[in-house]
Amino acid sequence: MSADKLIVKRIINAGIDSVFEAFSKPEIMRMWFYPDQDMSAVVSNTFRVGGGYEIKMHTKSGDTYTHTGEYLEIVSPEKIVFTWNSDFVNDTVVTVTLSETENGTEVVLSHEFLPEGEITDKHRSGWGGCLDRLNAYFN
Repeated sequence: MSADKLIVKRIINAGIDSVFEAFSKPEIMRMWFYPDQDMSAVVSNTFRVGGGYEIKMHTKSGDTYTHTGEYLEIVSPEKIVFTWNSDFVNDTVVTVTLSETENGTEVVLSHEFLPEGEITDKHRSGWGGCLDRLNAYFN
């Protein structure tokens, strides 16, 4: 059974174009696309509809978590939709929407088709950590 959409929101202290670029350029993504400051990431992608990405999150203890997927929809600079696959989930879908606010850019990240329970809770924590790191990247 699948959980309802997991939704994580943050206000990022940057303009919408810069935030969109941070989700699309691997050289920027590698600087924030991991949930814990004691981690690092190696990122590659072909940023176009039908293109793919790979994110390898490395822990200091030597563990690696690999995430892959395909870009399903790209509307610059407002929306990115992609599949999300890992050792824990397959064929889930992430939608990132961006909108300008007085204080920066609101990011609304929705992750669908996650199983209920612990895996959804870990993704909620993981996405929250990643978005916090994204905001820190701009500060």
